Amino acid sequence: MFTNDKFIPFNFNMPIYNWFYPVSFKEIDIDRQTIESILSQDVERVSNRSLYFHIPFCQDICSFCPFTREVLHDEKILDRYVDALISEIQFKAKFMYVSNKPITSIFFGGGTPSIMKPSHIKMIGQAIKDNFDLSELKEFSFEMNAKTATIDRISALKEIGVTHGRMGVQTFNPEYRDIFKLTATIENIYDGAKLLNNNFDYVCIDMLYGMHGQTLGDIIKDLKQARQLGTSHMDVYPINNGVIQKSLQDEYTKKHYTVTNGLNKYLYNVAIYEYLDKNGFKPHNGHGYYRCSDNSSSGDFVNDKYTFQYHESVYGYAGHEVIAFGAVGYSVLNEYVISNQANIKKYIDILEKGELPIAGIGVYPKSLTEIRGIVLHLPYHGVAYKDKINFQYINDELSSKIKQLIDAEMVVEHEDRIALTKLGWYNYVNLLYFLSPESEQDALMKYVRNANVYNEYISNLDF
Repeated sequence: MFTNDKFIPFNFNMPIYNWFYPVSFKEIDIDRQTIESILSQDVERVSNRSLYFHIPFCQDICSFCPFTREVLHDEKILDRYVDALISEIQFKAKFMYVSNKPITSIFFGGGTPSIMKPSHIKMIGQAIKDNFDLSELKEFSFEMNAKTATIDRISALKEIGVTHGRMGVQTFNPEYRDIFKLTATIENIYDGAKLLNNNFDYVCIDMLYGMHGQTLGDIIKDLKQARQLGTSHMDVYPINNGVIQKSLQDEYTKKHYTVTNGLNKYLYNVAIYEYLDKNGFKPHNGHGYYRCSDNSSSGDFVNDKYTFQYHESVYGYAGHEVIAFGAVGYSVLNEYVISNQANIKKYIDILEKGELPIAGIGVYPKSLTEIRGIVLHLPYHGVAYKDKINFQYINDELSSKIKQLIDAEMVVEHEDRIALTKLGWYNYVNLLYFLSPESEQDALMKYVRNANVYNEYISNLDF
């Protein structure tokens, strides 16, 4: 597993990059009483709670996108979906008021949330305000497409309290934009970024790298143009070939593009960091950067001047929860995972009948929750504070892994925290996998094999 190489420490590179935790859990029977009991359970341990809203409609279907979505052909279905979403908010909030836990962050993802009309945005925003305690809200993020970033929508977002605008760019390269089915023009992108910058202090764009056939020169050109948009934040993701559509794979084949293997993706990530660092961007998690003129921080490699609050819940400590709304919403509540109906029409129909759109409930051992600080927060956010971890759940195996990472100079231990070095940050995805218990590793490798991306995983074995 370790190479004893001081620059490339692992003999593998995971071909998937972020995943829900835990992957392995036991399914239990679904009934209204069980659901209500889970939603209203004793949550003294809860210290961070976020809301996620999924809007599964788009103007176009991007060929790299893995998420549940469909092209919006009929405005009436969007009207019904918004009504159904509000019904779900009202139902879940009835029981979650029992816990009296304020919401720390809100995230609207998709799909394309900005496909909604301003009236839809205001309706959902009012429902959130009416049903949840927002007194401790730190962040309200909303994803947009450049073509749907308009003045009237921005006005509605500000009215409901959105603080962070997010816009997908992915690439400026015309060839990749074509095979990705990205129909926003470069002019749309610059106009959208300008509008968001003028209305929000926090604006993040998404960029992709590691596509088949892409060169390092292509990546640097993309980053240069991305910087020129003037946004405060930038997320730079490696593409996940396990979830791309067949149409994209066919385009790769037709153009005779070869797979960007794991070793090259690793080296690209190193180059991305060096380029952005030299141009005033600092990492705040595994793939997120923000403009930073002030270098003062805790002294750890991952700068602590900014934290993406929603991901503090998704990749957080024990007691960090996500409550999801909408088709295919995936909630994590203590030792339970609750998945919503993935089929959009069924989701709407169920809520219109006054029933719950729950498709599955899973339960997993408390120990998997209690080690989240080490398994998730440390590799993803770059640090794990010891006072937020119950060390009685850190068994000998996990302790040994931490020591191995310290010896390999990927992790450093301080009196109050454990933190990543630069080398550890370069390998954050591998650390997510390495620190996971065997049950999680087995489930992840089953996914990797089924997704036919195993060759990417082993692509630097011969280094």
